[in-house]
Amino acid sequence: MARYYDWQKTMSYQTGTNAEHCFVLGAKNIGKTFGLRLKCIERYLKTGELFCEISRTKASRDSISRGYFDKLQNEGYFTEYQFKVERQCGYIARKSDKPDWKLICYFVALSNFQEEKQRTFVKPKRFIFDEAIIDSKDRYHNYLRDEYFILANLLDSISRQQYDEQYQYYVYYLANAVDLTCPYLKYLGVNKIPKFGYSWYKGKTVLLHYVEPWDVEERRARTLVGRMLDGYDESKTVFDNVFKDTTGKEISKKTSNAKFKFAISWNTIVFAIWADSKRGLWFVSSKIPKNAKNVYTLTKRDSTIDYQMIQKASPMMKLLVDIYYIGGLRYESPHLRESFFEILEFLGIK
Repeated sequence: MARYYDWQKTMSYQTGTNAEHCFVLGAKNIGKTFGLRLKCIERYLKTGELFCEISRTKASRDSISRGYFDKLQNEGYFTEYQFKVERQCGYIARKSDKPDWKLICYFVALSNFQEEKQRTFVKPKRFIFDEAIIDSKDRYHNYLRDEYFILANLLDSISRQQYDEQYQYYVYYLANAVDLTCPYLKYLGVNKIPKFGYSWYKGKTVLLHYVEPWDVEERRARTLVGRMLDGYDESKTVFDNVFKDTTGKEISKKTSNAKFKFAISWNTIVFAIWADSKRGLWFVSSKIPKNAKNVYTLTKRDSTIDYQMIQKASPMMKLLVDIYYIGGLRYESPHLRESFFEILEFLGIK
């Protein structure tokens, strides 16, 4: 029997302001989205709590709202009910010739913030933001400008919490890619790569669950993609959430033509980046020229991330990620390669 994400356990941490922001970062197809929709509908039927689905754009909002409840009913849930979506609102009713439709949820888009402010909302209890973190491999989607603050203003407009101190609601951020440079993790205090399991931030107002894969071998065996990638390093990337092992071709001393570009200081290690334009390769080395410029220290003395320096180094970091994805990075030793992976993981590569 397949195992799915345990939303009951995660929600048990949410009392008062504890875990009012909840991140669930895990592999695909473990039931994060499906399970949360299921829980929200169950909560509505038990307590009358409304919920709200947040999307980044209007196109995404419209796509998500179409057939929003279909999979649940196809899986055998809530078959005694019927659902519909009209004017960016979801409704539920017991099956009847004359259904008595009741409001159950809202659909909103961050990019439509000004218009959303003019709508009337009745204290939704849970806000769901699926795909909140954009995979760094995605070249077709970007965060909105000042997206974190747009979300904060939207939540304030919808909730009107400032007028009712007793009204407590919760925001769920669901994602597959772990990229600490995303605005939500950055501003909510997640400034170190988490270990698998639950972690607290900002006085327990932020809960992050970095989900460790539990059915790797089973998914390899029973899925088409698992069989496609059998025997390839990419299988570990997709199913184990680890980096593919290509140490054979990636371990190489820098060439004589390589020129120093910049250096990255990460905790106690400094990595020098050299580029050989003729071969189209970048080399990660421990050798830094004397009086080298363009040295970016990405972590502070307490090992937390220096976001101001990250922003300054952003063009170089984006170029570094591009070089990685075309297979153009080389490392002077396996040890240096393993150490450098922490930076790559921070930049959203997995």
